[in-house]
Amino acid sequence: MPKNYAHHTNNLSKVAFTAAMVVFLGTLTSCQAPNSPVKDSKVDESAPKNMPYPSVLKLFSCKPDDAAFVAAHRGTHEGSTFPENTTESLQALAAAKVKFAEIDVARLKDGTLVLWHDGIWDRGSTGKGPIAASTWEDAQKLLTKDTNGNLTSIRPSKFTDVLEWSKDKIYLEIDFKSSVDPKNVIQEIQNAGMINQVILIAYNTDQASLFHDLAPEAAISVSIFKPGDIKALEVRGIPKSVMTGWTGRGPLDKPLVDALRSNNIPILAASFFSLDDQLQKSGNFKDYVSFAKPADLVVTDFAFDVQPVLMMNQNQENQMLACLASK
Repeated sequence: MPKNYAHHTNNLSKVAFTAAMVVFLGTLTSCQAPNSPVKDSKVDESAPKNMPYPSVLKLFSCKPDDAAFVAAHRGTHEGSTFPENTTESLQALAAAKVKFAEIDVARLKDGTLVLWHDGIWDRGSTGKGPIAASTWEDAQKLLTKDTNGNLTSIRPSKFTDVLEWSKDKIYLEIDFKSSVDPKNVIQEIQNAGMINQVILIAYNTDQASLFHDLAPEAAISVSIFKPGDIKALEVRGIPKSVMTGWTGRGPLDKPLVDALRSNNIPILAASFFSLDDQLQKSGNFKDYVSFAKPADLVVTDFAFDVQPVLMMNQNQENQMLACLASK
């Protein structure tokens, strides 16, 4: 192949990637005003499809330190018309420019993987009793309830369908419920070509080690509550390059933040423990800015409210675009 042809092809690839990043980053900034949760958001299916997303680890590596992404806890916004853990709720989040959703994956009696948080159907649907006693056929006879407890026309979502829709539309944090075999869940993620677009949530070091063995390239959410936890994870064979640091209830004290930053480990912080409710009562959503200052990802029950507050400004967007285009 002539050198000038190879150079021309490489330049075209860079141009195409830069164009893709412009589209991708454009979804980070334009969103609805605070205090107006989206009720009937729909994704614009006429928009370009299958625009390749950067890997989640690459995304974090290029995110400016003074910016944070938003993740919707259980894949929805409390007080909205969207049930938790459904494809429809993820579509509403994407329409509201929320880039991450935390979802729960459970297993039915026939082995079907579905999105569901509780071990029983009762709270979130018209069903009763353990979900592990139901088949997919049974689940499709149920209707889900929204976050206000009102009945909807939406049925439980199959994990494979969610993965198919989510590819290059939204990043997913995957919470493995006790009913699932992690190997099966990770295999489905790999089959969907989504392994670089997810964060696998591990609740202990053994689980993190298993996830890394099954998917060495995948980002893993690991509990890091003090600087020494980083070394303990490394000793178990989990490299810092795939760690994202779950800091739980906090506090995010300076030694912990400094340790995570110096090791290039993205910081995950949760506002859903108490801050979300406090700010809903006060209505002062700007307080999310100070909460998010040391974080890279804020997991919240009120994503529609937090997203406009934490959206990137033009300088941050340009910085991220330049970084992504250069890698």
